[in-house]
Parts: sequence; C-alpha cells; structure tokens
Amino acid sequence: MSRSSVGSIVHFLGLGDLRISILLLLTAIFGLSDTLSGQSVCCGQSHQERTELRAGISVGGIGKLGLTLELRRDSRSINLNLATFTQNDLGMAVTLRQYFGNGTLQPFAGVGLWGAKQFSNDPEETSGTSFLARLPLGVDWRLPGPDHSIAGNVALNRAIYVKKSPSLITPNDNPRRIVPLPQFSYHYTLRNPPT
Repeated sequence: MSRSSVGSIVHFLGLGDLRISILLLLTAIFGLSDTLSGQSVCCGQSHQERTELRAGISVGGIGKLGLTLELRRDSRSINLNLATFTQNDLGMAVTLRQYFGNGTLQPFAGVGLWGAKQFSNDPEETSGTSFLARLPLGVDWRLPGPDHSIAGNVALNRAIYVKKSPSLITPNDNPRRIVPLPQFSYHYTLRNPPT
C-alpha cells in the first residue's frame, strides 16, 4: 500500500468518526425500527399502514420562523423545513424521521441535511453558503382532536461545507464543531390519503 493511500485512509478515519456515528445511528433507527417500536409482521400477516400529510410552522432550529411539510407513513416520515433567521438568509432542511410507539406522545430520532444561503447587498461582504448534517432527537404530541400536534426536538448539527466572507472568519472559528439547536413546531394534518 502506498504512503498516499495510507494517508488518505488515516485522513478518512480521522474525520470519519462522525460518518461512522451517522452510519450506526441510521442502521439502528431504520434497520431495527420495527423491533424497537413493538411492531412485528409474521406468517403472512400485515399491519395497516397509516399515511398522512402534515403542514405547519416551526420556531427555532434552522431559523427563527419557518414552514414545515411532513409526509408520514406509519412510523417513518420525511420532513421538509424552510426557515429564515433574518430577511437576508434562507435555510432548507430535509430530514428522515423514525417515530417510536403508538401513543399520543411519540419520541422520534432522525437524520437530515440542512442547506443555508446568506445573501448580502454589501459589495465588501460576499454571501455565504453552508451545508450541515443534522441529527434531531425529539417528541411529537398528538393533541386532542384528530388533526393537531406539536413537537419539540434538539438537533445536533455539524458543518459539512462552509463558504463565508473572509471578514466573518475569526482565527479561533471552528465550523466543524457540533452545535445543538432546539426547535418547536405545530402541525396540522392536511389529509389522510388511502394506503
């Protein structure tokens, strides 16, 4: 094995601790989810899957205020969130979630990608772009009534790619650190499509 390939393997393993953690978390969440949620299908039996489309608003997380859309099938979902911190930026996150349990209070875990773009009118300062990996852990509470729910989560975010103005970079700035951000959201079920 050449010295450069050994160096690249060492480089991957040195930076790969997050990648390995994400891979293990994905395996645990999506590979063992039926066992963890208590659902089992055997001997040709099947359980009725429930599909719903939920829309709502979010506070915190990828922005001060945002819109969220979630397509949920049984205990898994894909969540799209658009949000902004100020008028000069826009963030979009796509997150896969796994819900546990069947009660009105359901914990969830997930993995996703958050992209953010900052716009600048100042010619001295360029706009910025970033992509972050996110691991949300939270709980969803179905309120009394068929269509309303609220949720809260803390997402662990880590930068994958950051491009920002040199004037914004400080000598001790570490864009690769893990940053926890809380988020609260309200969802309304738009429809329950047939499965």
